[in-house]
Amino acid sequence: MKALILAAGFGTRMAPITDNIPKPLIPVLNRPTIEYNIYFLKHYGIKEIYINLHSHGEKIAKALGNGSKYGVSIEYLPEQEILGTGGAIASMEPFVKKEPFVVVNSDTIFNFDLDKMIESHNHSDSLATLGILPASQKDPRAVIRVDGNKIVRMLNESIYDTIPEGNALFTGIHVINPQLLEFIPKGCFVSITSYVYKRAIRSGRNLNAFYIKGNWWDMGTPDGYLDCSFELLRTLPLKFFDDTDIFGDYYHTKYEHLKGKNEDFFVALGKKLNFPPIKQEPPIVISNNCEIEKSSEIVLGPNLIAGNGAVLTADHELTNAVYLPGADGTRVIYGKKGRIYY
Repeated sequence: MKALILAAGFGTRMAPITDNIPKPLIPVLNRPTIEYNIYFLKHYGIKEIYINLHSHGEKIAKALGNGSKYGVSIEYLPEQEILGTGGAIASMEPFVKKEPFVVVNSDTIFNFDLDKMIESHNHSDSLATLGILPASQKDPRAVIRVDGNKIVRMLNESIYDTIPEGNALFTGIHVINPQLLEFIPKGCFVSITSYVYKRAIRSGRNLNAFYIKGNWWDMGTPDGYLDCSFELLRTLPLKFFDDTDIFGDYYHTKYEHLKGKNEDFFVALGKKLNFPPIKQEPPIVISNNCEIEKSSEIVLGPNLIAGNGAVLTADHELTNAVYLPGADGTRVIYGKKGRIYY
């Protein structure tokens, strides 16, 4: 089986970080987000991976290479003009003939049983299977209506004369039959949801829904990124990417039942840290070559992640914060649940 990782977007919702760092390479727990997708696919036996490229494409290709360091093969599909999700999926036509393929966004992280989703698709006789989550009708993201396992509404299109309320949201992971590519115009910008799937619904073709039982994080916005980062600290290990994979030879441990809570709190510390003796409140992840000003009153954490070479300044509260590699505390994006220094 093959897979496409969508990585061509401009990442405008994460600007100004994405002015210099392509969104797929923004680190989560100090590993590029797209690596989680690669290891997720590999875990389920998918080792032929295609990645579409546009914005900062050369940086993504340089960072990932041909995939050999991950134990997979990677082929790039560069776009002269950005093609959108549908146009990118259409570019898979030369590489897929009869077998379904998986499509996943590069700014999401999953932790669920992909085999069950593929099995559901294979038994569905559908053009595509979409990974969904149940949602309240009041949730603005609930633009899908599911009846049993059949999608009967996509955005403002339905198989019914009267458009029903939505009851599910789309997580951005698909299993697609090559026949779906017949619905997609080639070589131009196309949205897979607002054009292709709506047309499929309108023509009465089957779209299968698969309810994800596990975790889904969308780190495409500052708030989503902070939620993803801090929740992962409490979710490790993942099915496909355990603590050692993520942190290598960092010192790392778990503090069990901290402060009487029935949870495990994670601490991972890199090498060559220029820190004075300092109080720590897990969970914390500090990469290599970080430093902090001396202060007897500073407390590290909880919810502190620092990338390689970050400088943590004593006049900042070192909690609910992510320092990207090389950040010195002078540039910051504020979210509802914390701060991102870049």
